[in-house]
Amino acid sequence: MQVTELENSGLKRNYKVTVGAPEINAQMETELKAAGENIRIPGFRPGNIPMKILQQRFGKSVQGDVLKQVINKATTDLVNERKLRPALTPQINIEDYQDGGALVFTVNFETFPETPEVNFDKITINRSVFEITEKDIAEAEERIAERSPKLAPAKDGAKAESGNVLTIDFKGMIDGVAFQGGTAEGFKLELGSGQFIEGFEDQLIGAKVGDDRIVKVTFPKDYPGAEVAGKEASFGVKVHAIEVKQPGKIDEEFAKDRGFDSLEKLREAIKTQLVREYDQVVRNQVKKDLFDVLEEEYNFDLPQGMVDMEFQSIWERLKEAQAQGDESVAGKSEDDLKTEYQKIARRRVKLGLLLAEIGNRNKIQISREELTRAMMQQASQYPGQEKKVMEFYRNNPDRVEELRGPILEEKSVDFILDKIKFNDKKVTLEELNGDDEDENEGSGGKNKKSAKAAKPAKKALESAETEDDSEKKSAAKKKVPSTKE
Repeated sequence: MQVTELENSGLKRNYKVTVGAPEINAQMETELKAAGENIRIPGFRPGNIPMKILQQRFGKSVQGDVLKQVINKATTDLVNERKLRPALTPQINIEDYQDGGALVFTVNFETFPETPEVNFDKITINRSVFEITEKDIAEAEERIAERSPKLAPAKDGAKAESGNVLTIDFKGMIDGVAFQGGTAEGFKLELGSGQFIEGFEDQLIGAKVGDDRIVKVTFPKDYPGAEVAGKEASFGVKVHAIEVKQPGKIDEEFAKDRGFDSLEKLREAIKTQLVREYDQVVRNQVKKDLFDVLEEEYNFDLPQGMVDMEFQSIWERLKEAQAQGDESVAGKSEDDLKTEYQKIARRRVKLGLLLAEIGNRNKIQISREELTRAMMQQASQYPGQEKKVMEFYRNNPDRVEELRGPILEEKSVDFILDKIKFNDKKVTLEELNGDDEDENEGSGGKNKKSAKAAKPAKKALESAETEDDSEKKSAAKKKVPSTKE
């Protein structure tokens, strides 16, 4: 093998490689002999077919695989001999090859950069320190109560308002004929919930108990039920009851309804959840500040190919979000957006490389258990298909390897946070929630999200409906085509 260096500039490398005919022919013979062991040709025993005949009959069919093997081996030898680290898969371009002759091809790639050593002793980050107060717990209880209202009968003669829950009978007709699923009795409907198709609930505003109303609506043209899609329907509605929502009372009974032994146990659970959620808010803030320091203080060349790939990934997700109606970037020109997201792509690549190198230099390991947890977490995002997702990972080890990056990043961040210094400042939960941005950035790409998203105790304690209400709504969706799917 003969190698000529064509380019060695920054991270860019380009080589011209020539593999002699004898090496290629030897590999061809090896492949043809292996094939000849299992081939039957009249007049010859398997394994004793002359090479000339094998070449004539099967030379072209194995040539492609042989050339691929030769190129892969030559490229691997080149990289290993020169102790190079390609950042991405090398680009191969065959320059010259004739049957029986030498192979000439070029290898073009960018190498990983040499990242600087991070001096942890020189990094100091501001850190918020909070304490959960009785006031914080009481406010969380109030929010839970607001999400868990009780229903009480409206005053005699009251007119239905948005937010009221009506108990109704209804029967739908199209061209004077009742249609399947358009009838129900004793159905509970919250006005303003958007559970029924547009216009239905609005026409019940102002109704009183005992009223009979005719509600006219038009089903959307893209409605799932073909027999009613795009058609006008008339519903006869009888109002049996009107109920108003009242905040639930936080007491022992309320706690037991939510699966807790006592009100004190409920309050303990609220505090635990608040600590967990606001610990994450603080970590996100510290992580963002750490990334800012690393980006500003440590500079090195970046493989442009990696930056381009990261930008393309971000840009495709942005376009998908816009296609689905996301208007978060409305008013910005495409050129401005590309400039902004190019910067984000560079930041992500830079911090990703730096964190990965910190992990490698400090021998941070990823256990099989951590990879399994990551796979299970991915699988949990596809309810009902968890087994298929786990099977996919078992059958595609390379996709499992893709999970290592995020895990290594988080472990590297934890390693750094254990080494650096902090300026602690006591803050209230209100101050933590008041930040304009929660920059939980992964490898440094800015994802602007409100820190107010950390709703106290929502995961463990949220229960706005009783089981009975949930079951009725679920059943209604199955049998009433006027509800939104």
